[in-house]
Amino acid sequence: MNTPSAHSAQQVTTLEHSCSQCDGFVEPELLSVYPSSQVCLDCMAKVDRARLEKELNQVRDLDRSLLPDVPALSGWDVGLHYRPSRLLSGDFYDVRAEQDGRLTLLIGDVMGKGIPAALLRAGLQSSLKALAPEVCSPARVLEKANRNFLDSASPGRLASVFLGALDPDKGELSYANGGHLPPLLRRASGDWQTLDATGMVLGALPNVSYSEATVTLESGDLLVLFSDGFTEAENSAGEVFDEREIARRLDQLPGLPAQVLASSLAEELATFAPGEPSDDRTLLMLRRT
Repeated sequence: MNTPSAHSAQQVTTLEHSCSQCDGFVEPELLSVYPSSQVCLDCMAKVDRARLEKELNQVRDLDRSLLPDVPALSGWDVGLHYRPSRLLSGDFYDVRAEQDGRLTLLIGDVMGKGIPAALLRAGLQSSLKALAPEVCSPARVLEKANRNFLDSASPGRLASVFLGALDPDKGELSYANGGHLPPLLRRASGDWQTLDATGMVLGALPNVSYSEATVTLESGDLLVLFSDGFTEAENSAGEVFDEREIARRLDQLPGLPAQVLASSLAEELATFAPGEPSDDRTLLMLRRT
C-alpha cells in the first residue's frame, strides 16, 4: 500500500470541502478566512461576494502594512514602485535586514488576481518572512516555502519568487529564483546581465530542489527586480514594455537615485500603457553606492 504524498493528502483534504453548487471545491484560501463556507468563490452569490470584498476592503491597510517601506541602508540606494491592479494584490516584495547582518531581497507574484491571489500571497509572504532568518540558504528557504504553499493552496495555484541574501559589506548576493522573471543587473560600465531562474515556480510539485547562484555587486552596479505587470504591459499598438525596453530607458537615466529611477520608469510605463493596469506592477531597485 502506497503512502500518500503531502500534495495528495492536501487534495484529499480539499475533497472534504466540496462546493455545494458545482463539481469543484471550496478554495482552501477562502476556508482559511471563512471555515464554514459551503460554496467556492465562483459560485458565491453576488451579494455575499460584495460583502466579502467590503470586509477585505476594511483590512486593506493591514494588508499593505505587510509590505515594508523602503529602508535607508548605508552604502546602498533603494527604489520602489508598487501598484496593485485591484483592491488586493498578488504581488509582494521585501527588503529587510536580518540579525546576522544579511539583507533579504524578495519579490514574488502569486498567479491570478483579486481575493484568491491576495489570500495566498499573504500566507506565502508570511512563510518566507518566518523562514528567511532560520535558513541561511535562499534555495533551502524556497524548498520549505514550496511545501508550505502546497499545503495551503488549491491545486493548480502557482507562485514565482526571487529570494536573495546580500552581504552588504562585500556586495555578494546569493539567490534562488523560483520561476520568477530574471532580474536585470546593470554594471557601472553600462553592461547588462540577467539572474536566471534556478528552479521551477512554487506550487507545481511537492519535492522541488532549487539551486543557488552568487553574484557580486560592485560600486555603481544597479539591480532591477520586477513583476510581469511591468514587462507584459501593452499599448494600443500591441507593443509590450519588456526587459529590453526597461534596459533602454534606464540607460538614458544614468546616475540618478534609485527611487527617482523607479518613479521615472513607472511614469513612462503609465504613458506607454495609460489607464488602470490589468496586472499588479512591482519594481524594486538596489544600487551599490
